[in-house]
Amino acid sequence: MRGQPPGQPGRILFGGDEARLRPAPTALMASTSRSRAAMREPREAEWKRAERSSTRQPDRPNGADNAMAMRHADPTERLRAVQASNSAKVVTDALEDASPEVVAAATRRLVELEGERAAPALRARLFDVDLSLVADIAKTLRRIGDRGAVDLAIAALKDPRSTRRLAAIRVLGACGDRAAVEWLRRELRDDVAGVRAEALDALAQLGTRPGARTSADCAQLVYDPVPQVRVAAVRAVARLVAHPGPLLAPAVEDDDRFVRLAVAQHAASLPEQASRALLADADVRVREAAVRSAGMRELGALAVMLIDDPARDVRRAAAARLGATQAGRVADLLIPGLEDRDALVRAAAVHALEALLSRDGAMRRLCAELASGRAERRRASLYALARMQAREAASEVSRAAGDPDPEVRLALIHTAGTLLDDPGPLVRYLSEDRDQAVRDAAEGWLLRARPAG
Repeated sequence: MRGQPPGQPGRILFGGDEARLRPAPTALMASTSRSRAAMREPREAEWKRAERSSTRQPDRPNGADNAMAMRHADPTERLRAVQASNSAKVVTDALEDASPEVVAAATRRLVELEGERAAPALRARLFDVDLSLVADIAKTLRRIGDRGAVDLAIAALKDPRSTRRLAAIRVLGACGDRAAVEWLRRELRDDVAGVRAEALDALAQLGTRPGARTSADCAQLVYDPVPQVRVAAVRAVARLVAHPGPLLAPAVEDDDRFVRLAVAQHAASLPEQASRALLADADVRVREAAVRSAGMRELGALAVMLIDDPARDVRRAAAARLGATQAGRVADLLIPGLEDRDALVRAAAVHALEALLSRDGAMRRLCAELASGRAERRRASLYALARMQAREAASEVSRAAGDPDPEVRLALIHTAGTLLDDPGPLVRYLSEDRDQAVRDAAEGWLLRARPAG
C-alpha cells in the first residue's frame, strides 16, 4: 500500500497525523505496567491465602505451643520457650538441646517445676551434656539432696570414652566429696592428657590435703610431656602441698611460657634462686606475674625493676607490689618511680605511696621532695602532688616559684590551677621570669584564664 513503510504491513499513514496518533513511549510503558500489575494481583492474593491456610494451626494447649517453639531453629526462641514453659516433659526434652544455654535454662526450670523429682532426668543427662555444664548440673543435684551423682561418676571413670571420664572427674570435683580423692589419684595415670589435667584440677578444687602419696603423684606431673598437664600440676601442687616451693622450683626453667607463668604466680613460695630466675625471665608476662607475687625478700629486686625494667607493665606491677607491703620504709624505694617516663607508672607510684603512708603522709613526703637536690625529683614531686589534688600543700608548692631550675618553674605553672586556690598572683609573678619559656607559659596561662569579652 502506498505510503506504508516497509516492515509494517496493514498500517495506514495519514501524513502528519502519525506522530499525533502514535502512543508516547512513557505512556505505553505505564499502560503495560498497569496491565501486568492487574494480572499479578489476583495471583498474589491467591498465594497469600494459600500461605495463611498452610500456617494456620488448630488451637493447642500451652504445652503444645512450647513443644512447637522448642523445634524452632533459633536457639534464642528455644531458650525463651524453656523459660516460659510449665510442662515438665517439654523442659525435660530440652535437656537434649544442642545449645548449652538452652540446657542450662532447662536445668534451672526443671528444678523450679519438679524440685527433688528432677533428679532422675538430670542424672540421665549428666555425662552427655556439654562439658561446660557438667559441674553445674552436679552441684544442682547436690543442692536438691541427690547423692547418686558421685556413685555414677565413679562408675563412669571406667568408661573407655575419654569424654565420659572427663565429665566424671568434673562431677567428683564439683561435688566436693573427700572420698573421691583416691579415685581421682588413679586418673593421674590416664593415657589421655586432658583427663590427667582434669584430675589435677579436680584434686585442687577439693582443696583438702590429699596425703603424701597423692601429693607426690601430683608433683611428678610437673615433668609431664604435655604442657597442659604441667600447668595443671603446678596449680595442684601449689594448692595442695603445705610447702610447695621445692617441688615447683624445677618448673621455672620450663620451655613452655605458660608453665613458667603458672609458677610465677607462686614466686613467694619458691626458693630465692628460683624466684630471682622468674624476675629475670625473658617473657614480660612471666616477669609481671613474678613481681605481683614476690615476697618481702625481693624488695631490692623490685626496686631495681621499678627503675630499670624495659616493660611498662612490669614497672607498674613493681610499684603496686611495693605499695602493698605495708612497710613504711619502702617509700624510699617508690620515690624514683615518680620520675618514670610513662604516666601510668608514675600514677602507680603515687597510689602506692598513698597506700603505704596514707594521703597525708604521702603529701608530706612529696613536699619534702620539693627540697631535693635533683631538679627532676622536684619537678616530678609537683606533678605527683597535682595528681593527688593536694591543695593543702599550697604554701610549700608556692615556694617553687623561686626554684633555680626553669623546668621546675614551668611545672609549677602547669600545676598551679590544681594546687592553688588562686593561682593568678603567682602566675603573674612568673610572667616576668628571667627565662623566656617560663614567661611565655605564664602569659599563655593568663590569656586562657582571662574572662571572655
